[in-house]
Amino acid sequence: MSGLGAVGGADKQYANLPTKTVDKKESAVQAEPKDMVEIQKNISLPRKVIEKVIGSPVGLVTTAANAVGGLFGGGVAGVKGRASSAEGPHGLMSGAAYVGIGATAGAMLATPIVGGIVGGVVGLVMAILSGTSGSMEKIGEHVGDKAKAAVSDNEPSESKVRDTTLNFTEGAVVGTIHGSVQGFKQGTSYGAGIVSGAIEGTKGFVGALAGTYEKDEATKPDEGQTKSFGKKVLNAILSVPRKVARGVVGTATGLTGSALGVVDGAIQGTIVGGTEDEEADAGAHNIIRGIETTLAGAGVGLMMGGPLGAGIGAGAGLLTGIIMGKISKHTDADEEFAQGITDAVKHAQSDNVYKNKPDEYGDREKVVYETFRDGIEGTMTGTGAGVREGFKEGYQVGKGVVDGVFDAGKGIIKGIAGGIKGL
Repeated sequence: MSGLGAVGGADKQYANLPTKTVDKKESAVQAEPKDMVEIQKNISLPRKVIEKVIGSPVGLVTTAANAVGGLFGGGVAGVKGRASSAEGPHGLMSGAAYVGIGATAGAMLATPIVGGIVGGVVGLVMAILSGTSGSMEKIGEHVGDKAKAAVSDNEPSESKVRDTTLNFTEGAVVGTIHGSVQGFKQGTSYGAGIVSGAIEGTKGFVGALAGTYEKDEATKPDEGQTKSFGKKVLNAILSVPRKVARGVVGTATGLTGSALGVVDGAIQGTIVGGTEDEEADAGAHNIIRGIETTLAGAGVGLMMGGPLGAGIGAGAGLLTGIIMGKISKHTDADEEFAQGITDAVKHAQSDNVYKNKPDEYGDREKVVYETFRDGIEGTMTGTGAGVREGFKEGYQVGKGVVDGVFDAGKGIIKGIAGGIKGL
């Protein structure tokens, strides 16, 4: 894999690292984000051209998002007269703008519901990576400085309403302009990193679907339990329809599990790949799945019974998600899903190179380009792993349902046979 930087390489295995005794610094991800991407010589010339040219339009998206953030951040900083007051509102509203832009674009390019959801997730990924890289914070600081300077010479009048409105408006205008400019500058790094991540993420996605990240499981030894002749005959009679039913039902539930694993894998893959979080979270897996089943139930109910049906469907979907979460937690399926996402992303990024070496705890300062490259690669790889892990979990659920039905049938047959024998 081509990457960024002349030094660095695969991340260390976190299991072998010393236990951290001090808190991580807020600047651990990136101390000084770069305004312009610096692609090193070990990337081929065609790759450089592709990343820069294709990635450039991303600057338009970052311009719009940070204009919105700058408007609110600059306005608040103007009213309060403190530069730091802009950072929170700027980050919050820029993130919301990314989600809104993504959802709108998705709804226009595809179906309003599915396209909007997918586009919103893409926007959320952009917001996460922008914040993780330190870029959004840097833009917020810049907006705050400019807004504060702009209102510093305003003289107070007899009306606080007039003064507040004046300071907010002036700070908002200045913040919008500077947020836009800085957003475009940072967007050049975003775009190049996104293209690089998409290139590497395509390989990660295919590899995750193929299960290249999975370790070979040890063959379980035969427990050597003997079965009675009658039980052998009964199992032989039921084995064929049982296997067929397992395949049919297991595939159906597996496909459902794959669909539920897409968004989960994308979000958690982004976090594992682009941030300092080293593992996907089983609890987050259950929460995301619960939200998905609730929305799916509401959607089906809306189509079948209007608003009332949507409410009933949402309740049924929520209940389904809770039940699935309880089963997953009891069987450790949620832990296995999260571990699969983690393993897939780490495997895909094992040959990435970086500008900075990791410290003794395995933490690394990343430039904006690297954060977006790793994050997008994690998004795509996590999506593939979510599909695979979701299918595996769903398939086992289907098998369990089939086995439960057949075992219950065996019990009924035995009961009837015993009753006839006793006549």
